Formats: sequence, structure tokens, C-alpha cells
Amino acid sequence: MSGTTANRDVVTLYQALRQYGREVRKDRRLPVPPADSVTVYDAMCGSQITLDARFDCDHVTEIGYRVRACSLGQATTAILARRAPGLDAATLQRIHDQLRKILAGQDTHCDWPELEVFALTRAIPGRRGSAELPFLALEELFHRAGIAGAPMDKDVSITTHSPRGNEP
Repeated sequence: MSGTTANRDVVTLYQALRQYGREVRKDRRLPVPPADSVTVYDAMCGSQITLDARFDCDHVTEIGYRVRACSLGQATTAILARRAPGLDAATLQRIHDQLRKILAGQDTHCDWPELEVFALTRAIPGRRGSAELPFLALEELFHRAGIAGAPMDKDVSITTHSPRGNEP
């Protein structure tokens, strides 16, 4: 890869992360209940994301969030928040698997093209966990709602929140 290409890639990544980061800077929480809430934490980098979700007929109807994460976690949370309404567990799992492959350098294609920019993050493996946090949180919320989905990753710490006031 030439220096010019590498510089262009860094600029592309930086611009995308800034754009998405702005979307989740302010917390957008949902009332619990009727929404359910989960907080996921990546011990490797210290990122933490709280996701709230409401479901109807096995699909997400609404999503809320509180993001205390690096720019990768902010960006993936913003993308997921945009795409969440109408999302089902199988689609979430497929997209999450595609993101994992992108982060690992095994693929560059994703059904959500905006996630393909994360192929440029291969050089920062310590932040991959942060990028996956919103997906892990929503998978857990699907699971807790009794909707078919993947079980939680064992390397991610989960905190359950009930009524507001007990937030981290």
C-alpha cells in the first residue's frame, strides 16, 4: 500500500468516525420499562455502551443508547441505531458476523455498506471489541426478550438496568 493510499484511508476512516460519533454524543434513552436495557463493557479498552430496546412481533421497534466508548464504538452504535427499527434477530446475527470478518481482515463485504469502512481498522485490534459492543448488547436484548438469537459472548461483561437511577 502506498503512502498516499494509506493517508487517504486514514482520512476516510477519520471522517466516517467523526460523522457517526456526532450522532450518539447525546444520550437517547428509552423508559425502562416498557423497554429493556442492558449495559455491555469491553475490558480491553474500557468502552461501555448501554442499549435500550423495545420489540414487537420479534422485531426492534425502537432503540435508545448511552455511549461511553471510543470512536469505533460510537460509530457502530450510530449505524445500528439508524438500522435498528424493523431489525430481526437473524439479520442482526448475520450483520454482526459480517462485521467480525471485516474487523478480522477476513472479508470486506457487508450487507450494511457503511460498516465496510471498518476494514480500515485492522491495525488497531485492541479496539475491535468496542466496535462490536452495540451488536452484542442488542443480541442480548433479543435473547432476554425470548426472541431467537445468538447467546452473549463470554468475554463481554453485562449489567442489567431496571428503573432509571441505578445507571453506571
